[in-house]
Amino acid sequence: MVHIQKVQENDYWQIHRLRDYCFPNKYTEARKEDFHYWVQHSTTLGAYDGNKVVGQVLVLPLNITIYNKNYKMGGIAFVASYPEYRQQGIVKKLMIESLNQMKANGQTISVLAPFSVSFYRYFGWELFFEKLNYVIPSDKFPALGKQLDVIKRTSFEWLDEELFQQVKAFYNERASVTNGVMLRDDAWWNRLAKRQQNSHFALYYKDNKVAAYIRYEIVNTTFFIYDFIAEDILAEQAIWRYVTAHAASITEIKGVTANHASFGYYFPEPQFEREVVQDVMVRIVDVQSFMQQYKWGIITRSLYVRLEDSFCPWNEQLFEISSERKITALEEDSIDDNEILALPINLFSAMMVGYLSVQDAVMYAQRSLKQEIIGSWQQALPAGKPVFYEYF
Repeated sequence: MVHIQKVQENDYWQIHRLRDYCFPNKYTEARKEDFHYWVQHSTTLGAYDGNKVVGQVLVLPLNITIYNKNYKMGGIAFVASYPEYRQQGIVKKLMIESLNQMKANGQTISVLAPFSVSFYRYFGWELFFEKLNYVIPSDKFPALGKQLDVIKRTSFEWLDEELFQQVKAFYNERASVTNGVMLRDDAWWNRLAKRQQNSHFALYYKDNKVAAYIRYEIVNTTFFIYDFIAEDILAEQAIWRYVTAHAASITEIKGVTANHASFGYYFPEPQFEREVVQDVMVRIVDVQSFMQQYKWGIITRSLYVRLEDSFCPWNEQLFEISSERKITALEEDSIDDNEILALPINLFSAMMVGYLSVQDAVMYAQRSLKQEIIGSWQQALPAGKPVFYEYF
């Protein structure tokens, strides 16, 4: 009989073996070292058949900024089981226990990259960000004039510690005011250094302060942009001038941005290859705690929401959000159904982080709700689409 428990240190080698068997590329050296760090520091759950680990999930201890509020977040990663143990409900048991562990650890929200959207939607996660992958050929490189910009460079290989500290501080400063972004601690920067060790950094300065930076890599004649963080459009243009200064040695630029960002609008030739990708999902684990921390907008009257959540019974309640932002669980029959927004947890999660409008969430749930109530909810929720580029 397979049972679920936290994996002890003397079984970590089994987690490495399972990961290497179930995922495409066997980890070596820096990647293996990085994986071991997260096995040690995550909530690492194993499905045991006797003393053998036959299934696993890691819940990484991360964070996410939702409308200027920083939440403890569980990053679901390395979900796997051996093929001879599949179709036995093992991963289902692992996912349920991961939700219980996140609740106990105060991780009120969770993010993952799905191998199957429908699979994780079943457990309550929902799509919440549209990435835009772009490819700019050399004849479409943005020509933004000549200007003497103040740029400084460093790299993971030849690291200038002072510049790197400036990068980290600027990234977290911008992340703290950008909806959906993870703050990066030293452990996460170490992970990026191990996974993308050939990364370079270019920092743009305005009035002796960092106003933008990119993290990038040049492979053959392709300029890959991994991070592109700018405080305003002038800083953004300065970084593009830096990138296109490589025009003699590169033939294309590849990167990723948010689909809602009107990317390339001001380029002289904005017609180049774009691909929209939806590959991250979000789930609120503890609704009451999440809403207690939430940055509510205008609430002129009490709002009511009833959640459907098969895997987190503590969420299956009727909640009141008062005009004083107090969150209360109510008796089920205490409020008229016409006053209640009723949603499954996946749609509620996508709505609360700003990906779906209230109108869209109600429509996808195939429910009806008075426009007056929809309007009150729209006033109560902040505006702004989420942005999430990290990968577990």
